[in-house]
Amino acid sequence: MTTQTNGHAKGVIPKLSGDIRPLIPKLGLRNYWYPAIADRKVGSRKPVKVSLLGEDVCLFRGATGAVSAIQDICPHRGARLSEGDCHYKGTVACPYHGWVYDESGKNVAVLSEGPDSGVCGKPGTEAKVYPTRTLKGLVFVWIGDEEPAPIEQDVPEEFFDEDALVQIGLVYWKCNWEVALENSMDSHVNYVHRNAVVVARGGFIARGAQGENPLFVGNGFGGDVAESNYMRKSRAQDFYPNGWKWPKTNYRRFWTWITRPLAERARRNIPPPKSARWCGGHHLPGMFRAEFGWDLYTRMCVPVEEHLTRVYYYHCTRPKNAVRRLWDQLMYATVRRWIIEYNFSRQDEAVMLNQRYDTPEKLSGTDAEVIQWRKLVVTRHYGGREAPFEYRNPDNLAPDAVPVERVSVRYLQEKARAKSAR
Repeated sequence: MTTQTNGHAKGVIPKLSGDIRPLIPKLGLRNYWYPAIADRKVGSRKPVKVSLLGEDVCLFRGATGAVSAIQDICPHRGARLSEGDCHYKGTVACPYHGWVYDESGKNVAVLSEGPDSGVCGKPGTEAKVYPTRTLKGLVFVWIGDEEPAPIEQDVPEEFFDEDALVQIGLVYWKCNWEVALENSMDSHVNYVHRNAVVVARGGFIARGAQGENPLFVGNGFGGDVAESNYMRKSRAQDFYPNGWKWPKTNYRRFWTWITRPLAERARRNIPPPKSARWCGGHHLPGMFRAEFGWDLYTRMCVPVEEHLTRVYYYHCTRPKNAVRRLWDQLMYATVRRWIIEYNFSRQDEAVMLNQRYDTPEKLSGTDAEVIQWRKLVVTRHYGGREAPFEYRNPDNLAPDAVPVERVSVRYLQEKARAKSAR
């Protein structure tokens, strides 16, 4: 039997023209690794429930102490396993009849029927298992029906770097995951966030009318910093034909004048990506990355249900010593988390909560990446994560042959600094 998705056969990629938004999966892309929960939030005596892509997952400590995940539905009578107990190491017991499951999903005991239960361990009594991996204190879960892909393909490189400090934040947005992710692709930043602390301290952001030239690299898109015209030269103000000015007062521009030198100095501590695959830009299954503020900043949008998204923030630095590491941790806990995850991001949320995603659109040049991103999502949703994507990069660069200097401003800055230091 052929699986149908939005009226299209799975494995058959629909025509990618016109408005393809109805073809985008409402609950995200399956067969990818997703962040699920902080490791410290899973205890040894009680399981925890997490919803991912519309599926309820029960997490508990396995025999080795690592977090394991199985379906949050008891195969016996459908009770919530996450409401049960972990009576025995490496297991979780259903709260209804005491069916006990280990990390492999096997039914290893039925407490209500005693040690001689005849149903225990029989075929068909197993619970579905979700592969897990814990990195930098964050538990990742594979959501899908295929064999797990190497986690390095879906999780940023800093999670595998012993020297990298990754500080993780979490918020919830009451909107669809695609709305949440597309928010980071367009030219809204200099307008919506004109009063945000992190934008004001960095100065006027002037985008060109044609937007950024997206480069297809790795599993998503990065901005072509070598060829793009998306940043215009503008000192502090824009003037429009009828005499209107950019809606930013002299008071706010004075704040920029005071804080901009500090912002420029802080950018020197942003670690450039080690490979073009993890450059700033947008990456499957739902990730935005930027060399932004004080760190290499990632926003990961995880669908919970159709109109609720769990948004993880990864803040990466590579401190050169223990003192700098403590300083970065202190600044994130006291200042930077509020600036990025609340002051900045709540401005996004306020706009998106009332945004319509089902009305006709009139797109402009600055929406180039949005258009290509939607095509990529639909291609991989219907064709699978390895489905070829038809997109020609500038200079005919192959996706796995894009040099880091084409997609990372920080890499270029570090390269120039090293050259001048010789």
